Amino acid sequence: MKILFSIIIFITLVFSSVVFSQSSFGLGGIWSMNKTANTLLNSIESNPSNFSKLKDWGIELSYGGEFAKTTTTNLYLLSLSKRIGHSNFSLRYTPGYQKDFVFSSGESVTFNDSSTQTLNSKFSYKEIFGFGYSYQVTDKLSFGFTARLFNQEFNNEVVDPVFSDSLFFNLKTETEKADFWKADFGINFSPVENISLSVASINLIDINSKTDIASNSAYEIRRPKGALLGASISPIKQISFNFLYETTQSFMAGIDGKFDLPAGSIGFSATLLHDKYQSPYIAGILPAISYQSDVFGITLSGVKYFRNKNTTQSFSVFEKEGIRNILNNRYSYDKAVLTITFRLNTIAEEKAKILNIKMVQEIFPALEDNYLDKPFALGKVVNKTDNRIRIKPSSKIVGFNSDIIYSPTVLINAHDTVEVPFYTIVSDTYSNKQSKVSYADFYISTRNNETDDKLQKPILINKINAWDGKVIHLKEFIKKDQYYIMKYAKEVLSNNKSKLDTIVYSLSAFYKAKILFNNLVKKFVYVADPNATSDFVQFPKQTIDLRGGDCDDLSVLYSAVLESVGIQTALIDYKPDKGLGHVNLLFNTELSPQRAIWITDNDSKYFIRKNKRGEDQVWIAIETTSLTNFMKAWELGTEKFNNDAINKLGLAKGRVEIIDVQ
Repeated sequence: MKILFSIIIFITLVFSSVVFSQSSFGLGGIWSMNKTANTLLNSIESNPSNFSKLKDWGIELSYGGEFAKTTTTNLYLLSLSKRIGHSNFSLRYTPGYQKDFVFSSGESVTFNDSSTQTLNSKFSYKEIFGFGYSYQVTDKLSFGFTARLFNQEFNNEVVDPVFSDSLFFNLKTETEKADFWKADFGINFSPVENISLSVASINLIDINSKTDIASNSAYEIRRPKGALLGASISPIKQISFNFLYETTQSFMAGIDGKFDLPAGSIGFSATLLHDKYQSPYIAGILPAISYQSDVFGITLSGVKYFRNKNTTQSFSVFEKEGIRNILNNRYSYDKAVLTITFRLNTIAEEKAKILNIKMVQEIFPALEDNYLDKPFALGKVVNKTDNRIRIKPSSKIVGFNSDIIYSPTVLINAHDTVEVPFYTIVSDTYSNKQSKVSYADFYISTRNNETDDKLQKPILINKINAWDGKVIHLKEFIKKDQYYIMKYAKEVLSNNKSKLDTIVYSLSAFYKAKILFNNLVKKFVYVADPNATSDFVQFPKQTIDLRGGDCDDLSVLYSAVLESVGIQTALIDYKPDKGLGHVNLLFNTELSPQRAIWITDNDSKYFIRKNKRGEDQVWIAIETTSLTNFMKAWELGTEKFNNDAINKLGLAKGRVEIIDVQ
């Protein structure tokens, strides 16, 4: 921004001493340069940087009339614009940008037939065509240039005496012609959304391409150099105040606004004009009204001058001052112009944009349910339109998802920015045993099968047995291998059917748990994590196949086995201030507190908790790493729970947590 203001100050100091008439005059007035403006900025007079909000192709046609003594109509311009990426190209043909002056020299000639003819001089000025280019560096900054080709022709009627047998006079026309190019550069900058600033040159590059006119001709278009400074301020979304100042004491000031409709918008504009070489001080007004839709626009604009147009203009003034603008000078008449625009979008308009993506979860394949209700990433998304839109977020993690995963749709108000959640699904077939860094592609769309924006971010996919250290997520490991574990548990209990048949039904849960534990410990050994970390947990079937594991693995297996036969379990999470935590198990004996005496007369060996139906029942703690027998595991589990959870107030202080598996 400092660079932009330095350029403005420099150009102002260099050219502020020059005085010339309005060069930034366009037939449509001036409109806001911000993104919410009602019309495209197609005037390269007030927009030398060729800045445009066009998305793809643009076609414009302007037709109008000039209200002189005899009303004339013209095709003022035909233009074509195209955006490619961040670049914008425009080309315009301007047959109606012309002005003719006819002056009587005050001399006359008498011919042999006694007729007389007054001698005239005709001066014609035309802009033939123009083109421009701009580049959008960021949403806030763009720069570019425009170039225009002009033609001027001067015809003077003169009397040429011819001496023969007698003297007579021949009337002839002397013609001088000239073509020249002029080009200008400009910058547009928006420090904040509702303010736009611009700075541009006036007549910076001036090249005569073809001339028969003396370089000091008084009748050429005057083209002194200068600078154009512009500003648009939108105090509210629907209204903008616009100002263009030339370093030559000419300016244009206006207001524009719009009203949104279901199928487009209606805009209005009123611009006041001050020109050094015109009077009064406010020389005229340029009103305009416009309707714009996504593909079509129509604008009715005009120029109303406040001076007395019946005043005779002398040739001496014209010879002294000349003209500096074809459309706007002291000899111009009121005009009305109808402009029709078409926007031809062969590519989908980007209605929403992903500003950034924040990864909030690593991918742990075993924790598949965790990603159904908790997003793994949050995207900051902006609505670029004037309307409320519904966006559909989706994502695909390379090497993890076989298809694109769609997340719930989100509504975003016009020009609002929201945080959008992205969810994923773990494939049942994913079995990678090594962690790897991959990439996640994030998409947002507002239409079916059309993506508005896409962003890619790296993401870590952990190995299949990876665990994030949160005991609550061990439930995901417990649910694995359900059919295998159910078959295993039923087979063990079937082998002990005769014993179970002799037990009172109320004690069946207790004895089933005892039989299953004793069967497991006959085969298992305690194996500590070789890396002394808590980031790896075996699935139940893996623990059976490997015949061993640490406290996490054994608690997961025993809980899975009990749950498979309908016995309710809970994990006990011991959280020390330092070092690794510990996990063991509580299970529901399904005995009422009054029947606890059936399994022990020591009331410190059981705990009263509610079951799924909210009923008080007897629960006992099991230390799964005690691979001796059930009674020893019960004793150690009780001792650990009483000491850490109750006596040391672990439950009250949050250092011990009980997590129900179901």
